[in-house]
Amino acid sequence: MGYFSNMQKVLRNPALGLMSMFIFSILVLYTDPRIATGASLVLSITGSIAVKKYSRLIYDISIITFAIAFIFSFTVFPKLASFNRLAVVEIIFVISLIAMRFSRGKIITQIAKRRNPMLKNYLKESLRVAFQTQYALSIHLLLVLAFYLFDGAEIRFVSGTAMVVVCQILLLMIMIMETVRLYILDKKLYQEEWLPVVTEKGDVTGRVAKSITKDLKNRFMHPVVRLALIYKGRIYLQERDSDRLLNPGRLDYPFEKYMQFNDKVNETLSDSIRKECGGNDIPLRFLLKYTFENEITKRLVFLYVSTIDDEATFNTLGIQGGKLWTASQIEDNMGTEIFSECFELEYEYLKNTVLLAHQFLNNSN
Repeated sequence: MGYFSNMQKVLRNPALGLMSMFIFSILVLYTDPRIATGASLVLSITGSIAVKKYSRLIYDISIITFAIAFIFSFTVFPKLASFNRLAVVEIIFVISLIAMRFSRGKIITQIAKRRNPMLKNYLKESLRVAFQTQYALSIHLLLVLAFYLFDGAEIRFVSGTAMVVVCQILLLMIMIMETVRLYILDKKLYQEEWLPVVTEKGDVTGRVAKSITKDLKNRFMHPVVRLALIYKGRIYLQERDSDRLLNPGRLDYPFEKYMQFNDKVNETLSDSIRKECGGNDIPLRFLLKYTFENEITKRLVFLYVSTIDDEATFNTLGIQGGKLWTASQIEDNMGTEIFSECFELEYEYLKNTVLLAHQFLNNSN
């Protein structure tokens, strides 16, 4: 499975479609033109079959190029020098790239109808390589033109073989740069946090990178797990970190975490507790699930509560940077933008359930 996955990553690189042109630039110097064009055509067809549909753009252009070149190998090419054959194939390749560029609007429209971001990414990568190749080979053809302008002149300072090598270097540079770019991108994506996209019922419909969804604001709904820590009827609150998307710097519970893709709610809750106090040996109880949305974010919130009355248990948590707030202190500051929006929504529910039950028990004792 690992080998297959690695092969898929390699074949995802659209720049490998240039390998046919690169191989041809070598074979054309040493073999019969029919062998050179035929081998390149077979390589293009094989690559087109092996890769995903919307990574085939360069392969398909190569197929068109070498299909035409294969016909020329029986008619025109035998009369031309090796370097001239390469120049003709380059011209066909560049013209095909230009024709593709004029039709890219239609291609993009067809992909947009699919509403599949993966297809858009594959096409985007292929178009990038196509444009780079068009510019690089166009520059090379200008050099070829200059080469022929000085044909036979004493001031010519390069040979035909050197011009072929320049073409090979340009193709190699494009393939290497795209390979490196995709490697860096894969490494970045591997380190990325992936958040599930959910409905109001909690059904997962997809996933999106956390860094991307921040810019999209409230386009997608993501599950968030929160834990209210209550000690002897008082709620522990501290300032939200400055890097929080919602209400940074406002007072809130220290325990809040986005649920990662393929994670469970209890796993996310345990991770959040472990991050803040190093352990999760505290009483936990699910309290409420609700949706929250403003102009910045959209969330499906799972609210848990941990009610602690034992001083030793509370002290073992070792949490710092916040303080315990009584109900009266909280109510005196409600609506003053001291507390987070989520907390203010949740407080009324806490007040009429957990805090009321605690007060009732104390009065009865």
